[in-house]
Amino acid sequence: MLDNVSKYVYEVYRCKSVSAAAKKLYISQPALSSSIKKAEEELGAPIFNRETLPFTLTPEGKVYIEAIERILVIEEEMHENIMGISTMNSGKITVGTATHLSSYAIPKICERFQEKYPKIDINIIWSTTKELPNLLEEKNVDLIFTSSDMKENNFVVEPLFEERCIIVIKRDHEGIEHLLPYAISYEEMINKSYSKGKAISDMMLFSGIEFVYAPPNSNLYKKRKLFFGESSLSKHITSNTGSYRLNYNLMLAGFGALFTTDSALAITPPSEDCLYFAIDSPEAKQEFSIIHNVSSDSASRRIIDRFVECAKELFSDGRLAEIFQ
Repeated sequence: MLDNVSKYVYEVYRCKSVSAAAKKLYISQPALSSSIKKAEEELGAPIFNRETLPFTLTPEGKVYIEAIERILVIEEEMHENIMGISTMNSGKITVGTATHLSSYAIPKICERFQEKYPKIDINIIWSTTKELPNLLEEKNVDLIFTSSDMKENNFVVEPLFEERCIIVIKRDHEGIEHLLPYAISYEEMINKSYSKGKAISDMMLFSGIEFVYAPPNSNLYKKRKLFFGESSLSKHITSNTGSYRLNYNLMLAGFGALFTTDSALAITPPSEDCLYFAIDSPEAKQEFSIIHNVSSDSASRRIIDRFVECAKELFSDGRLAEIFQ
């Protein structure tokens, strides 16, 4: 931003005289002359050639005025950009994610957001669950989508919907006869409408059943380890891949049960070949959330808030299967 001295000098340049500039600036001629002298002392060279009428610029003065004009252009662009952001007519938002579910959720949210704010650019970064908090903290992204618990960080958590951990097994899998009374339908699972008596609290019922599971750096791995413990993890592992779709297809091919969530299954059409099992534990519940920084600047905050609003509108009724399919 220009200081008053620079503004005064520029007005003298425009008016070509001290007296005319003083009238426009509503200050006395001596005060204006003093400001010019101060600027020249700081510059170490004269700005105006006072031997000509009207005033002309010295070579040093020309460089000084050109610099002022560049600053004025930058200031004008800044004000235009701020106005554009405040009216949502310009700006951008950078979204970070690492979950398979986000690949379905984000396009739906972006579609709604672009309908309302077509002049805001959207940049999407795919990373890892471990790296996402770092990207957010370093402000390389404006917000992230995750199911991980990040409330201990200095972040704002905006829950979108509740997820529940589900175990899905192929119907003809060997050795699951004792689990059949606990099986729930796809509709009960998606709508969370099953009775508490159907949810399984004793994880030993799954002893001897192999699992297709998520990789160690994922939130699902941590959840599964919580329910089954370290010893059963080494006993049950049959595959270690980060692709939900591949894991689901491996389960359908009979390689083992799949430990996943109801929201992940919502993007998968119901199958008569599958049995679904709920888990009776508070730890089986988690929030799929948007997370952003507390300290985002006001311009970014406005765009982030509008994006979060669009996301919450989309998931307000909780009908995930209808949204994702």
